Amino acid sequence: MEPLLRLQRILPELTPELRRAAQWVERHPVEVSLWSMRKQAQELAIAPATMLRLARAAGYDSYASFRAPFQQALHRNGSTMASRAQNLQGSQACEQQARALSQQQEEALRSVQRLNPVSSLDACAQTILAASKVGFLGLGASFACAFQMHYAYQLMCGNGVLLNRAADLLVELETGLDSGGVLIVISQAPYVKAVVKSVQHAVQRGTTVVALTDSVLSPVAQGAAHVLLFDSQAATQPAASFFHSLVGTVSIAEHVLARIAALGGKTVVQRLAQLEASFQRQEIYWQYDDSSGGHVS
Repeated sequence: MEPLLRLQRILPELTPELRRAAQWVERHPVEVSLWSMRKQAQELAIAPATMLRLARAAGYDSYASFRAPFQQALHRNGSTMASRAQNLQGSQACEQQARALSQQQEEALRSVQRLNPVSSLDACAQTILAASKVGFLGLGASFACAFQMHYAYQLMCGNGVLLNRAADLLVELETGLDSGGVLIVISQAPYVKAVVKSVQHAVQRGTTVVALTDSVLSPVAQGAAHVLLFDSQAATQPAASFFHSLVGTVSIAEHVLARIAALGGKTVVQRLAQLEASFQRQEIYWQYDDSSGGHVS
């Protein structure tokens, strides 16, 4: 969520009082969305003007504009797929729905670059490259992205393992994932409970966790060595589709893979060349045969 990201960036520069207010906001996003500024200040035993100063320090003109993303997130989390589908069947014309969805997808793509400095991507890629084993965990809709990321990573490095179930993680933790290994977890709201519990267990075991998720407050981000973010909360009024977009998820995964390729050195290049030669020998991919007038070979 954008306000929380801004607070994290400016936290070292804040006065002790503003820092305490910022930390309270991070721990109480629901209260921020529901309570008045005065009530929040009372809870902290500070003046209401302090909350306004916090909002302005984060780059917002008013506390209302600072608070709005928290309220939008609460609204989104409280809605259902059925209610969102019903809204889509209501007043919007087909072209308006298509534009709204495209705008949400475009914002998700922009958010990946906005929220993740290249230095953060590179630090994450270096951690993955140094790992003895890399696990990929994503359930529900996130499984598709975990599958894609694992497939592309295997082309470059060969020491990845796709965790099809949360139970697979327990096995991997006993066979090397917790000793020099890295767990890449992909998750966004609504968070699958089995994934959250698995990540908590991995953190307790000392596994290095890389979280690709939609909020610094995401339960899978807690205890992670690297947290890379995408915005899944854009265009929540009205919902652009009945189902949350996966565009941001795929985008951040592709950015990580690109940095691994860029930083992987000759080892990655040689492995890719060997695999491509093998694919060509086995005629894995469909192609035109120019000598036969365009027929398939």
